[in-house]
Parts: sequence; C-alpha cells; structure tokens
Amino acid sequence: MVLVTRPLSQVGNLQSLLEDSDLDYVLFPAFEINKIDTAVPSQTYDVIIFISVNAVIYSEEYFSKLLVEPLKIFAVGPTTAKKLTDKGVKVDAYPLENASSQELLEMQECGELTDKKILIVRGKGGSQTLKNSLKVMNQVDYLEVYRRTPCEVSRLHVESIERFMQTPDGIIIANSVESLFNVIKLVKEIRPYHEDQLKSRTLVVFSERIKVQAKSIGFENIHVTPTPSDKGTIIELLKQQK
Repeated sequence: MVLVTRPLSQVGNLQSLLEDSDLDYVLFPAFEINKIDTAVPSQTYDVIIFISVNAVIYSEEYFSKLLVEPLKIFAVGPTTAKKLTDKGVKVDAYPLENASSQELLEMQECGELTDKKILIVRGKGGSQTLKNSLKVMNQVDYLEVYRRTPCEVSRLHVESIERFMQTPDGIIIANSVESLFNVIKLVKEIRPYHEDQLKSRTLVVFSERIKVQAKSIGFENIHVTPTPSDKGTIIELLKQQK
C-alpha cells in the first residue's frame, strides 16, 4: 500500500497511474495549495524563473502580461519545464535531472546573468537561495501566486493512516521536505506511537536533498525516484514492490 501525501487538488494523475499499475493506496494530504490574488508588476523582465509546477498553474492567467518578448524563461526542474511546454511556453534553461534552485544556479545560463531584471514566480514563503544569489549582479523581484497551508487532522487522515499501518510493507511518497515534515506532525497528532512505525517504512522521495532531510529525522529505507515526476514515482514504487 502507498501513502500519498500530496494535496488532494493535485493527486488525480498519480491516482490514475497507481490504479493502472494495480497499486493500492490511501490519501494523506500534508498540505493544501491556495491561490493568492496578486498584482502583476507593470515592468517587463529579461528573465522569468518558475520555481514549481504550482507556480506555472497559478500564474497562467497572467501570462499575457508577463511573457513579453524578448525574454528568457527558466524553470527549476524538468517537471516544471514540461508544464510550461505543455502550455505553449518555450523554456530556455532548466536542470535536466533533479529539481533544485542550486542546480539551476550552477547552469551556465544563470552564471551569465548580469545587470538583468529577473522575476521569480513562486509560492509565498519559499527558500531565498535563488534570489540571494542572483541579486548580487541583478535586480530580482518575486511574484507570489500561491501559498501552502498545512492540513489539520481530518477523518480522512485518521482512516488513511490506520489502513496504512495495518500493511507491514507500506510505502510513503514525499515530494518535498515540507510535505514530509507535515506528515510526521499529523501522524503524531493522530497516534504518537505511529511515528516510529512510520519511519521504519520504505520512503520514496523526489530528490537527494529530501533524502538527506528524511535521514536526519530517522527514516532509513529511502529511495529517490529516477525522475521527479509521477511516472518516475510509479517506476520506483514498482521496483520496491518486487
């Protein structure tokens, strides 16, 4: 059985893939995604960086104002780049492997940015790494279009964790450090003694960064998906089922 921890509003595609692969699962959302109504900057930019798939989804209504040529579009990883491409937006640079601000910063395209006006499209309260690095040589602004709200314990959470704990070989999916920490918090509120049991289960994550954080809080059997995507998740889940 698989414990799916992503927001309910964004679980549809993964659910279909799990069902097609005959993988049983329960839903245990760590947080909700809520759109922020925001004012689009009036100026134009040389580079716009999309920090996540959610950044693409919740800023799409502003594309006609934001995507004014000539400009370059960067994405923080391949999944975000694909979401932009699917919406007809050409992506000029993105890390091909892991989704990471640090990996994007290490790319030649970022290293060459000097005296540019850069807009980072993201969720509220995210990491400052990208802005802090780029603002040394450039003007950098944020457009925050969504916020993550940690879930409160619900009947769904209680029922899902009880079903999951009855399956000794269950696998947890965590797409971010934040979601993993919120899952632990929710589990402790429901049944404190489940925390150690949960950490003994197999954990599938999107990146080495999440793996490092997971190990630091007590998880031991951690596996990174071959690609940070729903397809990559299914590949790793099926591998772990063998």
